[in-house]
Amino acid sequence: MTVDHSTLSIYPATPAQISEARRRTWSEWGKGLTLQEHLASDAAQDLLEGSRDGRLITWVLAPRDNSQTLDFKCSCETFKRTALVVNPASASVETVTCYAIASVFTPPENRGQGFARHMMRLMHWVVADEALLPSGDFPAVWGEPPCKVNGLRNGRFSTLWSDVGDFYSTCGPVPGTQDGWTIRGRSTTAWDLDACSFPDSTAGDSTAGDWTWLDDCGVVKLWEEDSEKIRRDVEQIHAGLTFTCLPSHGVASFQHRSLDIFSDRLDNPLRIWGVVSPDRSTYATWMMDPRPPAPRTLTVSRLRVEPSDFDALLGRVFEIAKKYDVERIEIWSLPSELEVVARQLGATTYLREEHLPAFKWYGKEREADVSWAFNERFGWC
Repeated sequence: MTVDHSTLSIYPATPAQISEARRRTWSEWGKGLTLQEHLASDAAQDLLEGSRDGRLITWVLAPRDNSQTLDFKCSCETFKRTALVVNPASASVETVTCYAIASVFTPPENRGQGFARHMMRLMHWVVADEALLPSGDFPAVWGEPPCKVNGLRNGRFSTLWSDVGDFYSTCGPVPGTQDGWTIRGRSTTAWDLDACSFPDSTAGDSTAGDWTWLDDCGVVKLWEEDSEKIRRDVEQIHAGLTFTCLPSHGVASFQHRSLDIFSDRLDNPLRIWGVVSPDRSTYATWMMDPRPPAPRTLTVSRLRVEPSDFDALLGRVFEIAKKYDVERIEIWSLPSELEVVARQLGATTYLREEHLPAFKWYGKEREADVSWAFNERFGWC
């Protein structure tokens, strides 16, 4: 059956539609939870800093003549975030708004009809800075443009993490183009802990006892400091137009807080989310996914370290992993100079096939000419 997509548009979900969207995802994303536990977990995430005050919006693709129906075609979420853009031509660092897109879901009975692709094509016209969209009017073949939502249409770029390969590259803001989201950064460095020994966490470190383990409050403070360091770091990037997301304001903490319902079931739940050196110049933060049947994995969400200190820092990550029965450690987008050290310490590096970072740049510049700095796990949603 062919569907006329011009009869559909994208709308902020009503409370009833939000509940329905979350019910739909339970069978695929709520494994190990009852429906009520799944809904309660999502409701708890609504209260997190990165979701509050209108930062999180659920969207539905629905008929124009019945926008509040519970029989909508598909849904997704956006998180409004603060980011930085560096343009060497102007030698400036600009604070901008960006949007992270998550939870794209089409129920099985609606698949194969282009609904998700069309919803994502319309998404550009919802979040992007209007002055940066392609010249000309909204495509007439798609009907009337989506309704304006207060506080939106100001995004400099948008991001998502794809579990369906390069599907989102086909979701551009005008018909007949491949001008959608561009995958950038699939590198993963990993240690399978049953196949390698733990590094000595005090090797080469004369201040071993002075490192500080970080609880919830500790990592929040560190991410605030880290955001300022990221700003200073990107000011020194002169290779071209560069953007970066920031870990503060609840962005990085989403990584572990979203899994609270699973972590709290453990006999020994993880309550340490990072470690920092005595001078606070070297640190790592992490999240842990304890959900079976996958190996219990600790993924570093943010890393700041020089190659000479990497073994000492990694020793502390291994120490935490051993204490909490972690089977695997992962780091995303490890810089090349650290990859060399990681291999010497027993790691393997490969290109992963899921959670693929992708971005859409709004402006005249091509994605190929734009760099994504600090493309680490902390930004995932």
